[in-house]
Amino acid sequence: MGIKKIIKKHLFGFYSIISDVLYRRPYFDPEYRLRLKSDNELLHLDLVITECCSLKCRDCSNLMQYYKHPENINSECVIADLKRLLDCFYVRELKVLGGEPFVNQKTLCEVLTFLHGEYGERVGTIHIFTNGTIIPNASCIEAMKCNSKVELTFSNYGDLSSRQNEFVDLCKENGIRHRVDYSEYWFDYGYPCKYVESEEFIKWQYDHCYNRKDCNTLYRGGFFLCPRQAHGIHLGIMPDSKDEYVDINDPKYENDDCLRRAIIAVVRRKETITACRYCIKEKHIHVPRGLQKE
Repeated sequence: MGIKKIIKKHLFGFYSIISDVLYRRPYFDPEYRLRLKSDNELLHLDLVITECCSLKCRDCSNLMQYYKHPENINSECVIADLKRLLDCFYVRELKVLGGEPFVNQKTLCEVLTFLHGEYGERVGTIHIFTNGTIIPNASCIEAMKCNSKVELTFSNYGDLSSRQNEFVDLCKENGIRHRVDYSEYWFDYGYPCKYVESEEFIKWQYDHCYNRKDCNTLYRGGFFLCPRQAHGIHLGIMPDSKDEYVDINDPKYENDDCLRRAIIAVVRRKETITACRYCIKEKHIHVPRGLQKE
């Protein structure tokens, strides 16, 4: 590894530690006031376009490793849901992910094309996360190249990210903004079973969790507080507690104002959600990134 990569690796690791410290503590939360007063804006939104992944990480907090029959989500459904949401909110940071988003390049390309049109003004940045195992086709490269709001983050898993260097070179050649995440650990969210923890710990975990602040998720027509909740319900691992998320296509939300109020209520929710009982992230156990499930 060259000297520049070594420096970047240590700087990114230091940045990650500082971010963890800040986001674990509500009184240091830099976006707390913004969430309370932003009635027409979502600060962060995860847009799931596929359950498929080219890896099978043992400790994936989003539960991709538990899908026996993962599916790509078709572009018509993804764009219709995104349009419905963007009619209600400006999204400061839209994160596109899976699974591995480049498994579903057709939907990814069409989403980027959609966001290059009139709805592009409803989004601040478009952040695509990849594990660096798949090289995008020419259409996908062009869609990313044409949208200046796009930025790629490569989750560097060493030898597992087998096409990362080639992909990075493509980004440089085409002027696509990108960065490489050299972090060496994840937090362990635990096996997705119901844990026996005190109510005090569950509430403390909810209050300190940055996933519910940074990773609100749009998935299969639902607006969820976090991706673990979204996939846990879809997999049947967690109870389908319908009062803890918003079905954005429910006819009871007869206009944008009704839907906006329902989503804001979820974003600002003070009570814990059922998914918190299926998670131990705030025990702060570190695990190596990218270990593959046997």
